[in-house]
Amino acid sequence: MNVQEYIDNGMVESYVLGISTPEEKEEIELLLKESPELRTELRTVERTIHRLWLEEAVQPPVELRARTLRPYNWADTSPQDPPGGKKANYTFINIAPNQNDYITVHRMWKWIFFTAFLLFKFCLFLAIYFYFKYRQVEDRQQEREKVRKELQQSTPPR
Repeated sequence: MNVQEYIDNGMVESYVLGISTPEEKEEIELLLKESPELRTELRTVERTIHRLWLEEAVQPPVELRARTLRPYNWADTSPQDPPGGKKANYTFINIAPNQNDYITVHRMWKWIFFTAFLLFKFCLFLAIYFYFKYRQVEDRQQEREKVRKELQQSTPPR
């Protein structure tokens, strides 16, 4: 494969992104030593990807830098010192959900849904029960019809 094929196939981009196979990586590294055209293309791709990443980057809040650079002191959880000069060695974490994020429903709806569910189950039971009863009656009628036909065939006509 010549240098232009490597450029056209996108192997330079996969090499820059780190998704090329080890064999492809070795091939490109060998060609980079020999070909100034491939080195130029590699630098161009690196600059383009770097510029795209910077354009799409979301800047962190300014106060995050100060908080990050501050040394961690887990014993000091509050800005004020408690009375007696003792520092607390625990952190409070609020695990209560924000009530504005949820829809509240009146308790009466629970009983209404429960009653509707039971009514549905009862109707389903009746439907199945009467379906089997109907099938039973149909089977009996078919048996009677069979017997009647057999009796008619067995008795000679007069």
